[in-house]
Parts: sequence; structure tokens; C-alpha cells
Amino acid sequence: MHNRPYINGLDGLRAFAILSVVFYHFSFSWAKGGFLGVDIFFVLSGYLVTSKILLSQDDFKVKTFWKGRLQRLLPSAYLMIMFTVLWVMFFNHGLLTNLLGDAISSISYTANWWFIFHKLSYFDSFGSPSPLKHIWFLAVQEQFYIIWPFILMMGLKITKKTDRLSRMIFIGSLLSAALMGILYNPATDPSRVYYGTDTRAFELLIGSFLAVV
Repeated sequence: MHNRPYINGLDGLRAFAILSVVFYHFSFSWAKGGFLGVDIFFVLSGYLVTSKILLSQDDFKVKTFWKGRLQRLLPSAYLMIMFTVLWVMFFNHGLLTNLLGDAISSISYTANWWFIFHKLSYFDSFGSPSPLKHIWFLAVQEQFYIIWPFILMMGLKITKKTDRLSRMIFIGSLLSAALMGILYNPATDPSRVYYGTDTRAFELLIGSFLAVV
């Protein structure tokens, strides 16, 4: 593997993804599809993480990788969770009912599955939405960071060649996309498909595929 130059266009994609999600949550009529900015983020995450692992595969250490990810994500995430909990406790008691479970799942990066099992809709504009609802995105990313290094390094040892590895990753992305199609029902709320690590994996794997090829 040779070192690849940084692609400046990735910054533009990140900015576009951030703005599209922000505009969506401000309920602008022209940004109804803004939530798709999350898809861009997942593809970028898959690409960047896989590239990092491949470039350092000769001396890659999972613990070092995890430490770097945790140092980058945990402080700001935990600070945000803490302030959110305090805000609810002092200013919005109506959201206290499910806050404990939401906070624990957010801290443990299992929020997406917590929301799935408790049928918390991402798209419902009514009721009492969780103030930590958006943590599901970090949960999916962190689960990917934990599992993917093992799968990728094992794939490299088994296949020995990147072309075979790329095919395996692409097949994995197709299986995830197929599962999304199976689970999606246009007559019901699509939050199960939107939150799920298994259904979101295809975006992360598409990014990983691009990093390998």
C-alpha cells in the first residue's frame, strides 16, 4: 500500500453533509431530504477508517486504534450528554421519563438499538422526542470502529490480495442493502432501517470498498 494524498474534496463533502442535516432539522421546506447527509458521513467514515488501517497494516494495533478513536470522540460526546441531561432536569421535566435509559445507551454507544427496541421514531414530529436522539449516529460509528478492524485484518490474512478483499467488502455491502430492502415497509415508520447498524453497514462498507480499490 502506498500513501495517498489527502483529498481536499472530502472537506467540501463534510461541509455539505453537515449543512444538509442542519437545514433538515430546521424544517426548511427545501431541505426535506437533508437527513441524507448522514449517508455521506457514513461513506466518508468507512473510507477514512479503512484507509488508515490499510496504510498502517504492518504495525497496526487495535488497542492503539481504539485509543485514538476514543480520545477523539468521547470527551465531546460525554460533555454534550451531560449538559443535555442537566438541561432536561432543570428546564424540561417532561422529557425525564425515558432520559435515564437514553443517557445510558448514549454513553455505551448502543443508542441506535435502544431507540429501535423502544420504537422511538426519528421522523415523528409529534410526541416527546428524546433530546439524545441524534446520538444514534455516533453509536453506529463507534460500533463500526470496534468491529471493523478485526474483520478487515482477518480479511487481509485470508485473501492476501486486495482485489479479493474488495469483492468481499462489496458483497457485504450488497447484503446489507438487501436487508434494508427486506425490512423497509413504506406503510410503516422507517426508523428501524434508518437506525440499524446492520442496515447502515452498506454505506460504511461502500466507503471501505472505495478505500481498498
